[in-house]
Amino acid sequence: MLTAALRVYRWDRRTSSISSDRLEADEALAPLGRALAVYRSHVGRARGEVRNAARAALEGLRPDRIEPVVKLLDDVATYDWPATARSAERRVAVFEAAAARHPVLDPAVARAVFEDALGSAPGALDGVVAALYADYPAFHRLARFPADYTAEALRADYDLGQAQALLYSATAVTVEARGDFKHILRYARLARLIYRLEPLAGAARAAGKRGRVAEAYRFVLDGPNSVLRKTRAYGVDFARFLAGLVRLSDWRLTADIELRRGWRPLEFTLCAEDGLGAHRAAPPEFDSALEAAVAKKFGAARGGWRLTREGAVIDAGGSLIVPDFVFRHDDGTEVVLEIAGYWTPEYIADKLTKLGRVRNANLIVAVPKALALRAGALPATVLPFRRRLLLRDLLPRLESFRR
Repeated sequence: MLTAALRVYRWDRRTSSISSDRLEADEALAPLGRALAVYRSHVGRARGEVRNAARAALEGLRPDRIEPVVKLLDDVATYDWPATARSAERRVAVFEAAAARHPVLDPAVARAVFEDALGSAPGALDGVVAALYADYPAFHRLARFPADYTAEALRADYDLGQAQALLYSATAVTVEARGDFKHILRYARLARLIYRLEPLAGAARAAGKRGRVAEAYRFVLDGPNSVLRKTRAYGVDFARFLAGLVRLSDWRLTADIELRRGWRPLEFTLCAEDGLGAHRAAPPEFDSALEAAVAKKFGAARGGWRLTREGAVIDAGGSLIVPDFVFRHDDGTEVVLEIAGYWTPEYIADKLTKLGRVRNANLIVAVPKALALRAGALPATVLPFRRRLLLRDLLPRLESFRR
């Protein structure tokens, strides 16, 4: 990710809004392509030399955008570190030997000093400096650069990196979403964020009937200390979360950005249509082959039932569950299906505990036959299976909720 010192943004005092910088394709792709060519042609050279050549290749790009681009190129590149871990000791040895012969004016004496300390003496002055400071990043050697990294991918990484860097100063982040709830919760947990969940106004009204679940939610994200005071301590966590969020669809993010402590917050908004994650692969649609088989066999609709993948969030007594499938009938009946597959005993125990707290939902829990007895105590309809779920077992259980 980019550092805070490399972020570029625009803000409007009148509207109290802020936006991260984005590269224009017609202006940026040519210099980005030249910079990529520099990295590919400079394999074996020192990092400082490569970076300077890339800066020259980026001429024509706006000056405040050059260093962020070079940083992103460096992140993609692979550099070799010095073979020895005793670079500092070798420098001290050279300096001590030179101090004993001070002043060292004779080139032959200087060569002898280097040979005694390093075992050999570089021929040119720049070689001497590189040998002495090989452990410094500027003298690391470029080992390889990916051949398939394109100018479009670099442009996309810049746009995402600038948005992430702006979130370093976020004090609050909310995400409104109409799908991919399980992935949003997963990315929040991976980013070590805590969250509060509330249905959006329109979805909450539609979910008023008993047993109905909302189809759109607002996720309020923050960290443990935010309950005590407003803080920017979770900015890096928000940035990590955004890297996952942009892979999803149908979401809108709003953040309060406090550029300086005590300043009035500025509003930063992003949505899926902004295309920040267009170059990133979407997460897998199914977590297991078992779920994929159910969706394939059932199809989009069957017998008046329509199937939705992870289309709801259920409150399980303080924790949240995103069931694997939601089935909605034409008459308004709604049933959720959660599959507890062949996982570890600890995972199964935690899953059954959470499912036991579910209330006010038409719930089917599919479990391996070995777990059917334990699942029988759940406030749900149990669907035992051997290796796969059969539609002849699932459909009657769905219909039972209509009666």
